[in-house]
Amino acid sequence: MGHRTTTQTISSQEPSQQETPTQVPAAPPSGVWNVLVCGLPLAGERFDLGSSLSLRRLEANLTVFDLAAAGAAGFREWATLEPIAASATAEIMSPVEAAAAPGYDALNKCWLVSALLIIRGFARHFCPACSGYSWNFIAGHQASVASSFHRQLAEEGLERAVYEPRGKLPDFCGGLLDYHLRLLLPKETKSARFDSEEASWFSANYERFNALAASDQRFRFALEAAVDWRYAKDPRAALSRVWAGVESMLGISSELVYRVALNTATVVAPRGLERIAAFKRIKALYGIRSKAVHGEPISEEKLLAGLHDSFETLRTLLLDAVERCALRTEDDFLLELLS
Repeated sequence: MGHRTTTQTISSQEPSQQETPTQVPAAPPSGVWNVLVCGLPLAGERFDLGSSLSLRRLEANLTVFDLAAAGAAGFREWATLEPIAASATAEIMSPVEAAAAPGYDALNKCWLVSALLIIRGFARHFCPACSGYSWNFIAGHQASVASSFHRQLAEEGLERAVYEPRGKLPDFCGGLLDYHLRLLLPKETKSARFDSEEASWFSANYERFNALAASDQRFRFALEAAVDWRYAKDPRAALSRVWAGVESMLGISSELVYRVALNTATVVAPRGLERIAAFKRIKALYGIRSKAVHGEPISEEKLLAGLHDSFETLRTLLLDAVERCALRTEDDFLLELLS
């Protein structure tokens, strides 16, 4: 992706980070939330992600007619998904009973999966809606009941076939999550399919990721920044949001430019010339951030390049914390710098 494709106008959304959307009940009758995923191709039918979560491929294309059938079953906002239906590829399944404290509830654990996908490089995906039963019941539904409709039409007439169809979906429980019309993307995103290797990484890291997000406010704030910068109205606002996340991860309140660059360099590069180069690069990125935040003139090319590199920095810091199961402390940075 070049800079000309960094901004895309596609409908997207993520589940609310801290609370279940008001139009969605606390728990579905089935006991499992199924969150629709768009823009994430899978290399297999189903992958276990750990913590009783799984990612499952949609078996059929989701069409506007399928959505309309869900609308007839109670999905009031079904038409909102029509422009993005063709990009639906999978669903995240999260059992309500498996959501344990400390941690997030079942629906918001799906948001955590989406957030983790983003910092793993799958930033093109988005999760626009949830359902109390599998989206595989909805995707391809109209094609599967076509023969039943024609039989009912012949046997009972048009009115009964249309208003009391034999093959109608069960009552719908679910709804839209946060909805966004604009999505900014990093310059580079993973184009490979989500595969068993990625699923193994998720299984090994998801529980500590969940615990860290639930218990550490600085990590949670930075994680939210890594997700919602994509919804900013312009690159300047996005860059400001990304850097709020970086600074939250580092916990620095004085001598910002020098210490941010120095401490971040210890995470993103090994000792030696590579770390020195990283220090200089991050210091320059902070300069771009300052120009963007203060409204100073800056070329679009430099702004977008700075946005991409800044997100990569935040992504690296977050993944480092996930794999360590903790944010680095001042002593950690001093040990790395002075030992």
